[in-house]
Amino acid sequence: MMFLLSPSSTSSSSSSSTSIINFRILLTFAFVTYLAFDLIVCTGVTDTPSNSTSRWEDNASLGDANVTMDPTSVIHVDRDVVHGNAQQRGGPRKKAIEKILSSHDSEVPPDFEKDIPTKVTVQLYIVSFDSISESTMDYSLTVFLRQSWIDKRLTYEKLEGVDKLELDPKVMSNIWVPDLFFTNEKRASFHEVTVPNKLMHIFPDGTVLYSARISMTLSCDMNLVKFPFDSQICHVSMESYSYSTKNIVFQWHEDPVIKRADLKLPQFEFKDTKMVDCTQTYQGTGEYSCIRTEFYLARTFGYYIAQVYVPSILIVILSWVSFWLDVEAVPARISLGLLTVLTMTTQSANARAHLPRVSYIKAIDVWMAMCLFFVFAALIEFAYVNVNARVEKRRTMTQVNQTQGGLRLNIGMNKNHDNGASSAPDTEEESKPKRLFNKTTIGRAKARRLDKFSRVLFPLVFGAFNIFYWIFYMTWELDQSITFRKS
Repeated sequence: MMFLLSPSSTSSSSSSSTSIINFRILLTFAFVTYLAFDLIVCTGVTDTPSNSTSRWEDNASLGDANVTMDPTSVIHVDRDVVHGNAQQRGGPRKKAIEKILSSHDSEVPPDFEKDIPTKVTVQLYIVSFDSISESTMDYSLTVFLRQSWIDKRLTYEKLEGVDKLELDPKVMSNIWVPDLFFTNEKRASFHEVTVPNKLMHIFPDGTVLYSARISMTLSCDMNLVKFPFDSQICHVSMESYSYSTKNIVFQWHEDPVIKRADLKLPQFEFKDTKMVDCTQTYQGTGEYSCIRTEFYLARTFGYYIAQVYVPSILIVILSWVSFWLDVEAVPARISLGLLTVLTMTTQSANARAHLPRVSYIKAIDVWMAMCLFFVFAALIEFAYVNVNARVEKRRTMTQVNQTQGGLRLNIGMNKNHDNGASSAPDTEEESKPKRLFNKTTIGRAKARRLDKFSRVLFPLVFGAFNIFYWIFYMTWELDQSITFRKS
């Protein structure tokens, strides 16, 4: 017993227990390391929880449940799953796109080496016809520019259930497109919200349909002789910038211009649309294909009738009120005349504020000038009547004063006589003021007669002017096409 409890036996038992503890620690560390490695492999290879679940199921089917799983087998299974998903994403359409892009050169036209021009068919779909500015002589519109051409380099075998390949905007940069530009463009921009508004379809025979949404401001040479009863021709010209007719030829689609069904303009209405071939030859560079569409627009002048013509007519009629006022009502007639003249001047300036400073006379200039002339003539008529009445009155008063002074002198001299021999001359001298008063009355009567004459003359002349003005500008047809061709 003492032998068993000896120091040597105690030390041997403690060393064996320490070895067991160390072995358990090592075993635990190895198991934790294995779990950590397995977790890293699982999260690195698979993407979703569903893939992780299938991985464990695949591992369970590899062998007996009592056999320890090999981590390398997990990696192999995950790679197979990923490879299967990649095969699902790479369908026949994607393969067709990759095939045609691998052999396509986006830097040259389809038949560049053959020196055969590529025929590009163009169509415009007008989304909005926003504003037409007379001051800057331009207009804004938003269109879908559609182009179609045949590129044999993009042919592919027809796929079952697929009539065309629809390309993403990111891929379109790898396809050749015509270098079309707008010759009369001032400002333009592509729409990129929320993605670039572009479309490209490729058909099995190599036909390419390319569409882009563009907002632009285009110049429009206007002839404003009949403004606001005018009609304008605004055009859209498209031309190849770098390729001559040996490489690119533009032509219109069978339905060249399509307008939105509910498209309306605030001041104009569409009358007609005409297609023109404007192919031009530039000295030193060659001949370039060009096509143009011309919009024939007629101005709706209802706004100007309500805001310009009717108010100006009322102002002219208001100036005639002074003909019914008394000649001696000087403050009232002056105030009325000046008010109508200043109002007419202001309205004339406002009506022409948004018009360009052209050298020719417009229809609205003729109208405003004549209205201003009538109100000014009414003021001049009052000035003439008033001056004549005052001059006649002043002359009469002077003669009355002179007559009264002579009468007083004669009365004083007659008092020195004893008899009444001078009674007859006295009676004649006393009758002179009455005759002078009658002259003043006659002068005022002349002024009134002039006012009465103006009451009839002014409306008649203004009415005759209106008849001539409206008949002339409503029936006069200005040849806009000749003016446009010259410009």
